[in-house]
Amino acid sequence: MKQRTASLFSIVCLSAAPVLAQTTIGGGTCNSGSLSGIYAVSITSRQVTAAGTFTGVSQANGSAKFDGLSAVTINLTANTGQAVATSLTWAGTYSVQANCAGVIDIATGGSATLNVAIYNSGTDFLLSGNDANYTYSGTGNTQPSGCTAGTFSGVYTFHGTGFALTGTAVTGAQNGAGLLQFDGVSAVTVNVTMSVSGATAAALTLTGSYSISSNCLGSATLTDASGNSYAMSISIYNSSVANGAAYVGLARSSKFLVTGNANATYGQPAASTAAQMQGDGPALGVVVQPKSSAAAIGGRA
Repeated sequence: MKQRTASLFSIVCLSAAPVLAQTTIGGGTCNSGSLSGIYAVSITSRQVTAAGTFTGVSQANGSAKFDGLSAVTINLTANTGQAVATSLTWAGTYSVQANCAGVIDIATGGSATLNVAIYNSGTDFLLSGNDANYTYSGTGNTQPSGCTAGTFSGVYTFHGTGFALTGTAVTGAQNGAGLLQFDGVSAVTVNVTMSVSGATAAALTLTGSYSISSNCLGSATLTDASGNSYAMSISIYNSSVANGAAYVGLARSSKFLVTGNANATYGQPAASTAAQMQGDGPALGVVVQPKSSAAAIGGRA
């Protein structure tokens, strides 16, 4: 399962000499063209008082478009303590140093400075930063194009981390892990176990509909057996059947918000090309599951 840690390190070297320039670490292989094209992104933000109390949190998935020169636009779907599935667009400029470290300055839709570290020959990056209220951390991966609902077809593992909410207040840390099943057309089933500090883990079974646009961004609306509503955001960064992967956010207003990764289950076979093209060949008919996994998807987390 693809896991990514979104943190940047700044090393300040102190010396007995009174004035010395900071040593620059890294090679000389990067420039602004190293960030070019569209990347799937996942960004978490936190607002914390000096006493350590959370006053605001946000988790967002979407895409970032770099023009290879200096302009960047970031389109996100954000979940916060105040609202879920809120659209957010940032725009600004960016620059990249020869050592593959860069800076994004957001001027439209917000005002933030984000530090970037590029790796894997420019296909991936880490970021962190802040504005007047929030600190940010996140990751980016080169995004494919030409997605459809059939791009996500079959069973995917899911693991997410985030926050428990009571109203708009953060009341704890919350994690979720389980399975997501997409039929390749429009139906999705979620079996996930939610864990909250100080409470018994709770199994959720959610059903609903999903859609994925050609830009490989998607969303789902879900409900549980009691009729409670949930929102899911999807940003695909690998569209292959065997290794399909995406950033996925899951939230229930005033209750929790988590975000993490979804990855195709090991050994998942490809649905027929004809079925995917016609949109009438859900993966349920072709996915071979171990008995325990099949039972879980059938209604047990």
